[in-house]
Amino acid sequence: MHLTVLKKGMIAMTTSLRCFLTLAILALTAGSGFAADFPPGWLPVNRLDEKPTWEEFRKIEDKIHVYLPKDVKTVRGVFACFVFHSQDPRQLADLWEFALVTVPWPFEYDLGHNDKRNGRFKLGHPVGDMGTFLRYLEEAAKETKHPELTTVPIVGWLMQNGPKLGGDLFKRAPERVLAWSDGFPKPVSEAAEMTAKVPFAYAWEFTPAEEKERRALREAKLDTLKDKPTTPPNFSCRANTYGFGHGIYSKFSFFAFYLDRCIAQRLPKELPEPGKPVVLKPWKKEDGWAGDYNEISNWNAIAPVKEAKGMVDPQWLPDEYAAWAWRSYHTHRPELQMTAPVVDFRKAAERKVKDCGLGYSPPIKPGTPLKFAAEGTGEFAKVEFYTGNRLLGISDKAPWKLDEVKLDRGLHALFAVGVKTDGARTSSRPALLMVK
Repeated sequence: MHLTVLKKGMIAMTTSLRCFLTLAILALTAGSGFAADFPPGWLPVNRLDEKPTWEEFRKIEDKIHVYLPKDVKTVRGVFACFVFHSQDPRQLADLWEFALVTVPWPFEYDLGHNDKRNGRFKLGHPVGDMGTFLRYLEEAAKETKHPELTTVPIVGWLMQNGPKLGGDLFKRAPERVLAWSDGFPKPVSEAAEMTAKVPFAYAWEFTPAEEKERRALREAKLDTLKDKPTTPPNFSCRANTYGFGHGIYSKFSFFAFYLDRCIAQRLPKELPEPGKPVVLKPWKKEDGWAGDYNEISNWNAIAPVKEAKGMVDPQWLPDEYAAWAWRSYHTHRPELQMTAPVVDFRKAAERKVKDCGLGYSPPIKPGTPLKFAAEGTGEFAKVEFYTGNRLLGISDKAPWKLDEVKLDRGLHALFAVGVKTDGARTSSRPALLMVK
């Protein structure tokens, strides 16, 4: 009798085990690929559309999502972007006709960086690498029926570990990394293999102590560099806003227009059929522009790389538009601010108006008449209004304003430049406006 009961128990346990294994296999193979090959939250492929606000969507921290611009049959690239307190990256994806892959902060562990503050390592799987991201694009390509996701160029903002994550991606798929962003100075300097071939933008707060240190460095080097050619050492570009602790809430704007200009310069207009490799235009340092990071002033020096001279710390920029926008971002002191048609990006607690740059102002149609305005504490003889290097108009008396301005399609870095009676200039920070 005891033997019979034992046999029945073993059969029941075997059946239960089989059921458990079957369910486990089904769970692992659910979706578009084998979830066993991915950490939790990657598969099945989750789709993001235009409906949730970015503030609402930011609350989702346990899933990767892919967003495909509406009515775009073939995407031109992929934007890898962290989910954080930034502007809405869907606007950039729409403008660029890129797929957007949103990566919550904890998932940087899956991509190669173990930040123990986010606790994802507690799930028990090993720290990953950017191969996970490339394999995810393969799964997303099948699920969404967009085979080009496996071959199109990639740009990225995955926060301060850009040198590590972007550098690893570059080693795995060098022909696909078009441009990258964000990192601390020392890791960026150590990512020499990538920055020798790929544009890389980075920024952080500029402290009074650092300003004092760099001013001394400039004074020590300036005489020896006078009138000598100063070519940027690589394709990296640093920016910091003097007098304003902007942090992550503002630097995303710098990355946005930098990546935008890199895409414009390097991505060919005509792409191959979906799934075929995209041949990017080669970068040539001498075709870009340079800006002197180390010049502590209200109006930093910029010049074509071929003409750059006397720069203590030259940074590389993809074109003249980016150089002017970089100077506006990097040089700004709080003497002048754009107030219309948009203002620079600010944290919610600092906003005095509703429309604050990219993500807080809806895109407008090309040719829409716009009113420009600026205000400030400086004594200016006139105020000039710009989109990048293009002068839109001049206001010769306060209140500083300009009417009936029309803009073409694209991402516009708008800023005001105050000109004093002695010719000295100072710039507002750029405010981003999308026209599409």
